[in-house]
Amino acid sequence: MIAPFEYSLSTILSLFSLKPVWENPMNPKFFWISTSSKEIQKNTLFVPLRGERDGHEYIADALKAGATGFLCEKNHPILKNLSNEDQKKAIFVKDTLIALGTLANFHRNRFCPIVIAITGSSGKTSTKDLLGGLFSFLGSKSLVVTEKNYNNEIGVPFTLFRITERTQVVICEMGMNHRGEINRLSKMAEPTHALITNIGSAHIENLKSRENIAEEKIDIINGLRPNGVLFVPDDLDFLGRAKQRTKKSNVNLKIWKHSKNPELKVNIVQKNGFLLEWRMEKIQWNIPGSKLLSNVRGMIAVGNFFQIPDVEMKKTIRTYKSPNKRLNIKKGFYTIIDDSYNANPESMLSSIDASIQYAQNKPIVWVLGTMKELGKFSKFYHEEIGKNLKKYPKGTLLGFGDDTLPMVKQVSNGKHFQSKVDLVEFIKKEIPKQAVILVKGSRSMKMEEIVSELVSFKG
Repeated sequence: MIAPFEYSLSTILSLFSLKPVWENPMNPKFFWISTSSKEIQKNTLFVPLRGERDGHEYIADALKAGATGFLCEKNHPILKNLSNEDQKKAIFVKDTLIALGTLANFHRNRFCPIVIAITGSSGKTSTKDLLGGLFSFLGSKSLVVTEKNYNNEIGVPFTLFRITERTQVVICEMGMNHRGEINRLSKMAEPTHALITNIGSAHIENLKSRENIAEEKIDIINGLRPNGVLFVPDDLDFLGRAKQRTKKSNVNLKIWKHSKNPELKVNIVQKNGFLLEWRMEKIQWNIPGSKLLSNVRGMIAVGNFFQIPDVEMKKTIRTYKSPNKRLNIKKGFYTIIDDSYNANPESMLSSIDASIQYAQNKPIVWVLGTMKELGKFSKFYHEEIGKNLKKYPKGTLLGFGDDTLPMVKQVSNGKHFQSKVDLVEFIKKEIPKQAVILVKGSRSMKMEEIVSELVSFKG
């Protein structure tokens, strides 16, 4: 990733309490910051990060491409491979990932926008996009919204780097898979407002319990500015804990109604979505699945708080479109519901609900891949999905991946596959034309490959 970054060397050195090491009296200035040696422009500060590969291995490439300097972990062995001249361009830090966050926090604190942070076990991206639509009337120069799925300790800094003196509102999505990440992201972004979509079971393998997941999500209040506000739904699991912690932290808690007499009501359930009613007016929402309506109601709660005109909120609802690989309807020989982006128990149930609503009386097939990061709870949660599908005996379940076997065993009309090729061939031979097929699974299962094969099938 790369972002504008107009800071002098002396500013960066002072931020890390470092003495100058460059023999350049001109105090060079950076204009870009990047974590990718392939995206370097002239006068870029390169930040090498450790991942599957150690980014320090690409420092030389970044310098050749035009980087003016680079962060570097102290005493890193890569320095031995650099010329004396290139070594002088190093800015030494203890941890380059932490340093990236420090730079992002420094940049964020130069400005005073409204920063709305969003977290939750599912629904983060749709809520982020809804809030982005809500504030779109400000114009692109005044609004920053998390791009794609850049919601981790690398992505959030690059969202913050996009803030300028013209920025009025920042919509910042925050994800996690280990304990402590939301705390760090919140303290980095210092949001003025925050929103939790829900608390589920995603990443329970790493966090060990749903109680720990709840604590992790509620940690989003840790970086809130004074008089900060947290928005949550009335059916939030561990709502009592959220109330306790917000009270202790002097955070204002705003609860939107979703399960009990909501302000936004369902007037008619339709194949493609819902005809909603809000403030005496009918509004069309063009995505099936009742659980998604909680995100819409969360958007309205935020809009009401900021006194956004009703016309803007209604427009946001009418014009919202699902992101790529999230409940995308693709029609051909089959009607494919592409929800292949990712999966956890709560989002899986939500998507099944949406598929049933969409299919109506047509044959329906659920092509479900393994839900990852459930650890010792994997068998339990996969079985729960299967038990839920028992309610719909006319449907067919096709499980892909070892962990889906307990799911398949729960239903009478189910089949388990270890091979995508075999699964796709079975569908082509056994599933009738115009059947509705939901495809969903964890990111690492690459369920989009199944989608691609079925979409191109002509019969």
